[in-house]
Amino acid sequence: MNTKELKFKYKKLLNKAAKANGRKETVFLLNRAAKIKSKLYSNVRVNCSKCNGAGFLRISLDETKTCLSCYGRGFLIKEIQQF
Repeated sequence: MNTKELKFKYKKLLNKAAKANGRKETVFLLNRAAKIKSKLYSNVRVNCSKCNGAGFLRISLDETKTCLSCYGRGFLIKEIQQF
């Protein structure tokens, strides 16, 4: 599935969860939506060019500082091109 299909399926599952009757049905649909969201999120991550995915910059042997371009996460989120 491409990104567009995953986004459509994610929105559809969230709408179904909003209209669900019981707790079990709602939780089931939200868990499926969470799996799809993790697939979407993993496709748009790219390693930080400054810290190479470490999340911190080593200044000396005793000192490190948080990378401010990725805010310590180690990755950046690239923008998805709209076609």
